[in-house]
Amino acid sequence: MPAVIERDAVDALLAAQWSRILGERPADPDADFFTSGGTSLKAAQLAGAVRGASGVKISLQRIYELRTFRGIGSALREGTDTAHRRLVTLNTAGAGTPLLLVPSASGSVVGLHRLGGSLADRPVHGLQARGLNVQDGLPSSDLAEQVADFAEVLEVLELPCRLHLAGYCVGGIVAYELARALHARGWEIGSLLLLNTSLYCPPLTVEQAMQEKLRQLVAEAGLPAEVADRGAGEVLRELGSGEDPADFDARVRVFGSVGAAVSGFVPQPVAFPVRLFSTEDRDDPADIAATPGPVVDWPDLGLPDFRQYAVPVDHFQMIEHVPTLEAVEAVMAELDGATS
Repeated sequence: MPAVIERDAVDALLAAQWSRILGERPADPDADFFTSGGTSLKAAQLAGAVRGASGVKISLQRIYELRTFRGIGSALREGTDTAHRRLVTLNTAGAGTPLLLVPSASGSVVGLHRLGGSLADRPVHGLQARGLNVQDGLPSSDLAEQVADFAEVLEVLELPCRLHLAGYCVGGIVAYELARALHARGWEIGSLLLLNTSLYCPPLTVEQAMQEKLRQLVAEAGLPAEVADRGAGEVLRELGSGEDPADFDARVRVFGSVGAAVSGFVPQPVAFPVRLFSTEDRDDPADIAATPGPVVDWPDLGLPDFRQYAVPVDHFQMIEHVPTLEAVEAVMAELDGATS
């Protein structure tokens, strides 16, 4: 499973520009831009790309001084509130219809930067869930509220009224409902791209989903399982990450709200194109066992414009897998061509 080095939207934005210019993602937080293939010309391109995507001006000399992914990211944080913006731009250029990335359980675009990287021939934007920034208030309480909140963000920011939407994992469910809502408001949906989205979603309350996230973090850190039962504050102390407790609690609450929101989801029919990119491990056996009643999978819904594509890597690798990213871009390009 590839390491996810982005901590927030600033890192995701920077990683997208880095990969567009150098052709590959930063290997780790201390990756040096110049030893990774950067030149003076490419450094100037990075400065321009960052300014175009975030509005933050960073000089060529500053990039030479900072050099690393971590250092450049820290400088961006000092000059922007991008980490707390509700819409993050990962790419500003390209000929195709813009792509809107809808966050999954994390509530952010972290991990999805390659979709806005060098393979994207279109503007790429990513939504951020309400609640990641504690100043925005609590996360949305259910799926309908979350979708209405995202739709309002898009309308206020006046994005183009033709979009492709994509969601990874449970983010595909949120993307599906957001696409339906936008379509009902008069937007043209170029396609809905489901990136390994399963319809096996066990019923969970917000508190249960939050506890699930804490158990996951504890297991990944190799800590005793009972640490998760002591609450978010104790988990954070044991992790020793130095993260602000309010930010950590906000992340866990957003995860809980999304997990509860998608529970028991049953899709309603849609007329716009739906494309599913599916790995062999798309359906988690634990989720299958915990989901009551029969589940009708995406291919069985009778959607009028549906296609499924097999992905030869696993769930975590697919958002780094170049042939899969190329296939996603090719699908959007084909659909754009059909309407031109």
